[in-house]
Order: sequence, then structure tokens, then C-alpha cells
Amino acid sequence: MIFFITTESSYEIPTPNILELEENLNLFFDKRNYGDAIAHISTIVICVSKEFDFLHPVRPNKISKKKSKLGFEFKLDFQTYKAMNDEERLKYIASEYFKNLKNIFTSKPIKGFDSELFIQDLEAFLTAEKLLI
Repeated sequence: MIFFITTESSYEIPTPNILELEENLNLFFDKRNYGDAIAHISTIVICVSKEFDFLHPVRPNKISKKKSKLGFEFKLDFQTYKAMNDEERLKYIASEYFKNLKNIFTSKPIKGFDSELFIQDLEAFLTAEKLLI
């Protein structure tokens, strides 16, 4: 399984090391297989001030059966994020990432993907990394 995480954020706020989270997810899930329906999860984390909010809408989730790929976006609360330090920001991102993925997989089952086991493994990983709030 392959993970890709990127951000769209306002210039006023620093972005914590998302690349490290992405790399650790890729290492942990490297040899795990939950079915053929999804082999790649691509994510955009959006955190922008109110003045730029209209330029960054959250687009609907997309599943490409041809590429076995899930793409999704989620938005963080700008004021909450801005008030945090880097460690808190990373935990906030990771917790919202988990919450959104869990919601995606529990709201609509995806044929050919063991979403229950995937969510259990993701939660175990984030808990072990001390990233869940």
C-alpha cells in the first residue's frame, strides 16, 4: 500500500513534517494487503485562513478502480492549527487524517477492500506513534 500526503496552507502558518508521517505510513503498510480495490491513498490536507477559504474547497472523495486509488481531502480549522506548536499540529493532522479515513470506509463499504482491518491497523500505527489526540 502506498500513501501520499500533501498540504494546501496559508503562508502565515508553518507546516509540520508531513513527509516523515507519509514515509512512516509507507514503511508500516509496505507489505500489507487489504484487497485489490485500493493500493494507493492520496490525501490533501487543507488549512487556510478565512480570507482564502473560498479558494480551497474540499473536493469529493474519488476512487479510481482502474488505478486502485483513493483520493480525498480534508480541511483543518485554521485558528486551532495556528495556535498549536509543531508537535500538536502533527497530532492534529494525524488525528483528522484517521477520523476522515475511518468515516470514508465506514460510510460506504468498498468491494474488494478489507476496510475494517485497514482501519484497525491504521489506528494501531498512529497510537504506537503517539499521534492520535
